[in-house]
Amino acid sequence: MANSTPLSPQAKDIRDTLAAHLPWSPVDYVPGISLAGDRRIFADQLTRPLAEEDDLRLVTRLPKLGPVGIFAERLPWDSDFFGFETARLDGVFPLEPPLHRPQADLSAAVGVLLDEARRRKIRYLFAQVDPRDQALLRALGEHRFALLETRLHYHLSVQIVHYLRLPDHMPQAWSGLRTATPDDLPSLKQVARDAVNPYDRFRGDPLLGREAVDRLMETWIEQSVRGNFADLTVVPDVPRPKAFITYRYHKQHWPTWEMHLAQVVLSAVAPEAIGWFASVGPEINRRLRAEGAQHCFGKTQITLGLDSTTQFGKGEHIFRISL
Repeated sequence: MANSTPLSPQAKDIRDTLAAHLPWSPVDYVPGISLAGDRRIFADQLTRPLAEEDDLRLVTRLPKLGPVGIFAERLPWDSDFFGFETARLDGVFPLEPPLHRPQADLSAAVGVLLDEARRRKIRYLFAQVDPRDQALLRALGEHRFALLETRLHYHLSVQIVHYLRLPDHMPQAWSGLRTATPDDLPSLKQVARDAVNPYDRFRGDPLLGREAVDRLMETWIEQSVRGNFADLTVVPDVPRPKAFITYRYHKQHWPTWEMHLAQVVLSAVAPEAIGWFASVGPEINRRLRAEGAQHCFGKTQITLGLDSTTQFGKGEHIFRISL
């Protein structure tokens, strides 16, 4: 197996290389965004300071490729929540241009990461992989990573208003929306728990279990309403709302993106409230515009498809291995 060294001592030089040459970045599909800015944000994320116990980033040398960066980190919150050591792989890139080499053999680099993960007692390692990253897709398959989810990233302008009629099965009172409050949490937690999406990576992974994932969804909506996980959570303007949608504004990135982008983070709807999202879309967009947002992005699963108000951005594959 190839030798490796910690990446952190070289982080500054590596950050500059990534910012200039990354072949893709998280929201590079949004029309009009600064691609250089998005690469810089991604490079900063991949090379930011990490606590030593969380830093799984390594540099190894491979034949025909030279130095290769392995960008992975232990996730302390996830590890504490699920009760076992959890880590995420964000990418494996050659550190000398070109960084996109679709015919490259990255199997040894993934093997280096797995050895380090086992040494650190990591039990659950997942990877988020752009479909254009053919070399990493092959390498994960060779190491028997399991495919959990195929995501669909989408985008839409909040300047364009799509008016859709409230579905006949919903009372007229559901045509409005308001900001969620802590008093809504009992019904919102129930929706988060019961509105099961079998295609997301948490619900789709038998290793995590229904009880733990139910608790995770309840935690996410509670922290969203309390302002720790989202900047805005809206619900139907009724007592005991049974639908919600949350947003992050990402205002710290707006100058770098050269565009004001907001993100859909989390949503759920009870069966009797299906159709509410579409009917209140214009009012949600008005709220986002009032914050200065120009465009919005989010993700779902390829199995769920897109509605008529959104546009396809890119795909993404989520893999996992249990160690």
